[in-house]
Amino acid sequence: MEQDVTQALRREEKITLALRALYEQYGFRKYRMGKFEEYELYMENKNFLKNPNIITFHDLDGRLMALKPDVTLSIAKNTRANAHSAEKVYYLENVYWLEKQSGGYKEVNQLGLESIGKLDAISYYEVVCLAQETLAAISENHRMQMSHIGFWVSLLDGLSVEEGIRKELFSCIHGKRLHELKALLENAVIAPFAAELILQAASLCGDFTETLAAARRIAISNGMTDALNELETVYGLLMQKGCADQLTLDFSLVNDCDYYDGLIFQGYVEGVPRALLFGGYYGKLLRKFGKNLDAIGFAVYLNELDVLFRAQHHTDVDALILYDENTDLSALLVQAEALRVRDGGLRVRVEKQAPEGLRYQKLYRFTETGLQEVGEEC
Repeated sequence: MEQDVTQALRREEKITLALRALYEQYGFRKYRMGKFEEYELYMENKNFLKNPNIITFHDLDGRLMALKPDVTLSIAKNTRANAHSAEKVYYLENVYWLEKQSGGYKEVNQLGLESIGKLDAISYYEVVCLAQETLAAISENHRMQMSHIGFWVSLLDGLSVEEGIRKELFSCIHGKRLHELKALLENAVIAPFAAELILQAASLCGDFTETLAAARRIAISNGMTDALNELETVYGLLMQKGCADQLTLDFSLVNDCDYYDGLIFQGYVEGVPRALLFGGYYGKLLRKFGKNLDAIGFAVYLNELDVLFRAQHHTDVDALILYDENTDLSALLVQAEALRVRDGGLRVRVEKQAPEGLRYQKLYRFTETGLQEVGEEC
């Protein structure tokens, strides 16, 4: 019976179950949150939200509430972690966004985990390793980029680059628009040697070990060196585990720098045209909540997998069986079940006539002589 249930699960559900078991092996516990937080929480941290268009309503006592647009903010606000006791949680929650383009509401399935407390390299390694394992569970064709916001902040501080142009500067770096970056630096009257260092740093991308060595050659401060040392330590642990093959170092990864303030990473799988997994260190957010703690985590937006799996499964069912009023129903069900257990569990639908728009791999007709294949791919 258990095997039958497993075979009936959609691929996304099987992946989710496997990942939940994996996260629990590393000591992460399931986190459950309510649907509502006060709107003020999200307004004060809009830079963190993937979608800042929040759905709101008034509570019975007049408070302006928000239908949860994110899970991490609630975890960070309500964490019980302290200097002596870390908290490790994972979650699978629906979040809600208002899409201004369509004018409609969207429900998004979000999977992720967070590690909060006084953390060290082992904590960072575990989260990045689980991020890699998460991508691998979704597709064997995956890759992940890593960077460190501290490297950039220390470089720009050391070069006395004004805060006023940093957001635009990071936008050019993240978009790999080096010509625009060069023009921005010239207009800001950045000294030639400083501009050259920034351009070199923005171009650092590729094999982890080689890129790390190149970054060390342009490090001009202890802060930059500390960031590189942290990257190297985590990478070494990932190498030891055997999950660093799909990892590259890319210092153009500087998005969300208002939120992340340390190690940062993004994950991709073949078939999804944009990043699927987002993660990094966000101690700055904990300090906003008055907690002098470290925090690192990641999130995956599972709705993106619909596109991936629809492309891989271009049919709705593997087999459509047609029958009529004179059919021996018991014999029909035996044949349908036989197909369902074939090759690890085919998707089989039984109908008197083909539903409009249904895409099937093979078409069968059941008659008194048995099951006959009569067509393919519709």
